[in-house]
Order: sequence, then C-alpha cells, then structure tokens
Amino acid sequence: MMKKLLSLLLVLLFLLPAGGVALAESAAQEPEDWIEISDLDGLLAVADDPDGNYLLTADIDMAGIDWKPIPFRGFFDGAGHTLYNLQIGTVGEEVRVTRDGNLKSYDTVFSGFFSVLENATVRDLQIVGATLAVDGTDHCFVGLLAGYMYRSSIQGCSVQGRAWLINHAVQSGVGGLVGYGAGDFGYCSADVELVFEDRNLESRCEQFMGGILACGLVNIEDCKVQIDGYDSCHGYVHNGGLVGMYYYCGMDVHAQSVRRNEIRGQISFFEDNPDRRAYCEPTLGEEMSVPGNYYSNESEFERNETRDYDKVLLPEQCEEPEYHTTLTSPTCDTWGYVLHECKNCGYHWTDTYFPPQHTPGDWEIVESADETHEGVREKHCTVCGELIVRESYSYEPPEPVYSEEIVAVQGVESTETLGVLFHGSAQAMRAKDATGLLIWSSDDPAIASVDQNGTIHGLSRGQTTVRYSSEDGLYSGVCTVTVYYSFWQWLLIVFFFGWLWYV
Repeated sequence: MMKKLLSLLLVLLFLLPAGGVALAESAAQEPEDWIEISDLDGLLAVADDPDGNYLLTADIDMAGIDWKPIPFRGFFDGAGHTLYNLQIGTVGEEVRVTRDGNLKSYDTVFSGFFSVLENATVRDLQIVGATLAVDGTDHCFVGLLAGYMYRSSIQGCSVQGRAWLINHAVQSGVGGLVGYGAGDFGYCSADVELVFEDRNLESRCEQFMGGILACGLVNIEDCKVQIDGYDSCHGYVHNGGLVGMYYYCGMDVHAQSVRRNEIRGQISFFEDNPDRRAYCEPTLGEEMSVPGNYYSNESEFERNETRDYDKVLLPEQCEEPEYHTTLTSPTCDTWGYVLHECKNCGYHWTDTYFPPQHTPGDWEIVESADETHEGVREKHCTVCGELIVRESYSYEPPEPVYSEEIVAVQGVESTETLGVLFHGSAQAMRAKDATGLLIWSSDDPAIASVDQNGTIHGLSRGQTTVRYSSEDGLYSGVCTVTVYYSFWQWLLIVFFFGWLWYV
C-alpha cells in the first residue's frame, strides 16, 4: 500500500508544471490603442486616467520637479526609454492594508514613481538617477518603481538610484523596485542604495528590505541586483538581496518561482531587540512561504551585522566629509553624470544624469532631388558612424548670386530740350557663370535705360538701379547707376540757360 502511495505521489510530481505560476492573472492584455507620452506633461496626465494604456516614445528628464506618486491600473510600456533625474519626496494619497509575519494589519502609505500598481503591467521602462527620500509618521513602504503592487506584472524594467526611508511608525519597508505586494518580475534589474532608519524607540518596528521587493509573495526570474543596503532597526529585521520577507501576507495569491537571479552587494544592519531574529540572507531574508521552483540563484553577498546601536548606519560615515565633484560627459552609448566623492573616506554617489548622445555630422546625399523627384539624405555620428537620421527632402534651387557695382555715366544720349546731342554709356555687367540670354531692366528708365545687350544709357541727372537675371533664374545682379553732367555739359547748360537751370 505504501509503495502504491509513493508511486502515485511521484506521478503527481511529474505532472506538476515546471514553470512559475503567474500572479498577474488580471493584468492588462496587450492593448490595441496606445496613448503616447513624449514629455513631462504627458507623464503628469497619467494621474488623470490611471486605467489607460501608455507608450513612452522618448527619454524624459525629470529634473526640477518633486514627483508625486500616482496609482496605476493599466498598461505602461516604456519601449526601452528612460526616465532620468527622478526626485520623490512624498507619499501617494492611496492607503492599503499591509500585514506582517503574524498577519497583523496596518493601514499603510506608499511612495515610488507609482504609489500603487493593481492589475497593472509595466514593461521595458528604465529609471536612471532616481532619488527617493521620505520621512514620515505613517506605516510606509517605498520602492523606486512602486510602493505597492497587487496581481501586477513588471517585465524588463530597471532602476538605478537611491531610496531612503526615515520612519516613526511600526510597519516599514524599502525595496529596490517595489516596496510591498504580490506579482511577477521577469528580466528586471536594480542597482540601488537603500537606507532605512527607525526612529520609533517606543515600539518594536517590523522592518523589511530587499533589492527587488521588501516584503510579499512574487515570482522572480532572470533578474539582477546590485544592492548597497543600510538598516538601523529597533525591532525586527527582514533583509534579503532579492526579497526581505517572502510571504503571502494574507493575500489570495500563489507563487512558486524564484530562479536564475544574480545578486551582488551587501546589507549593513543592526537589530536592537532582545527578542533577536536578525534575518539577512543573499536571496530571501525570511522564508515564511517556500517557493517550489527555487534554484540557479547566484550571489556574492555580504551580511554585515553590528551590535553598536548608538550610531545610525549610513553609506557615508565620514565625520568630516570633503566632497569633490567630477563631470563625466555622455558618449554615444553611455550616460553622463555628476560624481560626488568624499576625499577622506571614498564614499561617492552620482546624480544629474545626461542621456547618451551622438555627434552629428553634415548631411550626406544618398539620392539627389530635382524638380520632379524628392531626394534622400542622411546624418551619421562623427564618432561611431551610427546613422542618426534619414529623411526625404525636396528640391530647392540654389540661392541667386548677387553682385553690386557703382557705375557713373557721364552725359545724356538725347535731350530735346537742350537741342543738342551728347552721348555717354557704361559697359554692361556680366555674370561669370551665367549662360544664355541675360534679361536687363532699369528701375527708373527716365534716368537711365538699358538695352538687352546690357548697354546702359544715361538720360537725365539722378540715380537708379539696373538689374539683370539669367533665363534659368540661377544668377542675378544689380548695379547702382548715377547720371550726372560732364564738365562740358555743365558749361553749355549754364551758357544757354543760366546757373538756375542747373541747380
């Protein structure tokens, strides 16, 4: 009988699925219609329609704004684009119930780019140079991407930055990507500095810290974590390179897959508590729920515990810091940033990020344009040669070549009033590159005329402009013609008509 029972159990084990169980059962399906976001105003508008489907179409600089965390229940596709210089100093308005390891309930607030994610999907979104700093008296969980998640999926997302939480309550947690909840993580990464400071000395806090998630029940596959954690707790510590406490926390969800993840870094902490537990492990800090598929997780992780409870643990421990600032310029494929480094202890951090950028060269003609067909032109990076832009362009005739010449014409060809005939002329201007017939004209033919051979005839005293243009319109020019009397003309006019005629 026992052998039959064992055989039945083995058959059932083989029939169980090898993969993880997806938690995001109600997460949004692939949308057909997208709301495109290309600037900060578009991001702010998400708060007005948190159920929408959004597609990021450009990197967005978040500098200069204190971002207010927003709730989200839709589909957010980052399309590989980056939000950079994100600054968060407040919590969202949403309150949700969180539970500790004894299933004790706490009304909790949250902070992150999203305050809460519920039945949501976020994919291919990158966050670079984020700074989150919250100091509050409410129970609170924070994460650079979201403070809370429930039945949501986060795929292909990455965060880089710092998250600090100073808390005066009991239930508190800091996560690299998310603070608290349940869902799925796949192919995500976190390069984070996490700091928690407990200022509630009257009650023992429940504290959680994790490179991906501080507390909850999730599937985590193919994720990478670089964590630098600091935890000063006068209560119960739950710290992990991936998840601080792996537990269903009373939520109606199931998960069983934590595999193929890489964890690097350290967590320094103290647990000022006579009932000492001090959970701190490379992957899952405390396992109150055990994942079924739990393998191929690699780690280089340091568990740094101290029994000195008088000094708050911080990444910068120098008593007299002296900082040196260095600017690293962006390149074709790397971000630029400002590095702040203490000359005495070596602690450093980065902020003020600049996106990768190419150095564009001149336009290169691929196909020439003419009067009947558009052309094609390209610009390439002068450093790496990558194509930056390719576009069609319309034919534009060259700008006319203008010249200007002052021509003085002495004499008049015909003046019936004088009853005498004198003649003067100026040689015509010629365009060097013009071919074919030149078309000539005078702005004031009463002063000077010009024939189609380009000969200018002065007719009366004064100044006018003579112009020419070629038949094809490519060449043109102008000259200013001044007509005045010669010495002999002046004598004759004075002799016959007197001085007043000339004046």
